[in-house]
Amino acid sequence: MKKTPLFITALLLMLSACGGQKPQEEKVETAVADTAATASVATDSTALKAKAEIVGIINKLYAAASKNEGDIDGRFACHVWRDTVDAVNAKDAQLEEIGFFNDDYWTMMQDSNPDDLEARDIQFEQLDVAKGRALVDFVLHSSIQTVHMKFLFCRDDADWRVHDIIRFFDDIDGTESSFSFMKSMQGYLSKPLEE
Repeated sequence: MKKTPLFITALLLMLSACGGQKPQEEKVETAVADTAATASVATDSTALKAKAEIVGIINKLYAAASKNEGDIDGRFACHVWRDTVDAVNAKDAQLEEIGFFNDDYWTMMQDSNPDDLEARDIQFEQLDVAKGRALVDFVLHSSIQTVHMKFLFCRDDADWRVHDIIRFFDDIDGTESSFSFMKSMQGYLSKPLEE
């Protein structure tokens, strides 16, 4: 009987041990990949749910506005928006002429709203469900006018609510510009009343 040197036996044992580890590493990598895929699907599902909810809010808002229903702010805007609008209205109550608001900021109409208001081309520019923020671009269409707008949404009392309205308009040279109602209101409130 031929004796196998101790060195070769040890080498064979080490090789078989290394070969035994490879399937275990593959199992761990597969489990990590499966967990990441599950988390990605859950995140996609949460984002899709949030998008559907926000689109539904926009549609409900403009359905209510087209019927000239009251309390749009109370139903669809966050606390910060409502408090800021209340502060602007309180400041404007001291004026004899028209104050900050010259039209319905939701529809850009000065009189009653038409009954065919419809948000079209709704696109999400930003969505962070974890932070409760979304920026949504859309066109508000009616038989009277078409207005390009964006809503900045936030989570307020566990619901998606409008935090800011960004309105677009054409400059004299034809380029499109925009302004944030929230920033404009805050700037207006920071200035003293003109005597």
